[in-house]
Amino acid sequence: MADQRTSVGVIGAGAMGQALLRGLGAGGAAVPPDLWVTNRGDAVRLGQAASCGARVGDKGRICREAEVLLLAVKPKDVPQACRELAPHLRPGHLVVSVAAGVPRSALQERLGGHRRVVRAMPNTGSVIGASATAVAKGPDADDVRRAAVLLSCLGPVHLVPEEQMDAVTALSGSGPAYVYLLIEAMIEAGVAVGLSSDVARSLALQTALGAARMAMESGQRPQELRRAIASPGGTTVAALQVLERRGLREAVGEAVARASERAAEIARGL
Repeated sequence: MADQRTSVGVIGAGAMGQALLRGLGAGGAAVPPDLWVTNRGDAVRLGQAASCGARVGDKGRICREAEVLLLAVKPKDVPQACRELAPHLRPGHLVVSVAAGVPRSALQERLGGHRRVVRAMPNTGSVIGASATAVAKGPDADDVRRAAVLLSCLGPVHLVPEEQMDAVTALSGSGPAYVYLLIEAMIEAGVAVGLSSDVARSLALQTALGAARMAMESGQRPQELRRAIASPGGTTVAALQVLERRGLREAVGEAVARASERAAEIARGL
């Protein structure tokens, strides 16, 4: 949890913006009336964001009220958002960007030379305080620490060199979608072998939750936990052989590599 409350303005009320709002509010890092949000031209999303207690204002108002600004817009919207923010920034503002693929130097340039910029990458687990978050190291250690402390109420935070942020984006930023796809496939497979959709869904979700908790809390490596389940000649080994034969590892590796490449492409496109 953050060591003190601060006033926070979230720029963007999409999926990540709303996840940050709900996580920060629930974690006690920023609570109404110190939690603000703005979003360009989407009243529905603003209404959803406001439902968690955040106050709504334009960028000028948010910059007057908030000490920390979380830039949570899509990468393609970063240039415009920065142009609109720049005239309202004060030297004391800390801007924390969670936009995938956008380097700190590009953000500073788009913000009119504003120096206090930190890059971070949480994920949508922020909503329930279960985010995997990375914060990029930078020249101002105090700003990096402040961003890390603020975001720690969303889940564990790791400090990494900025050149590793594309890899973080590919693994944990996009990672929840990979897990959801696996859960989808497990549910569909359960139904295909005769289970009702409700039972298949409940079993798949609890299995994913239990496996993740075991991997985190047992102190054992995933390989050890897998081998403990895979009795020779048993059902688990038969299933794992199919997954290995169909190239699960290669597919995941290629997916993460492609996501990392895409993050770099976004940076070049800016």
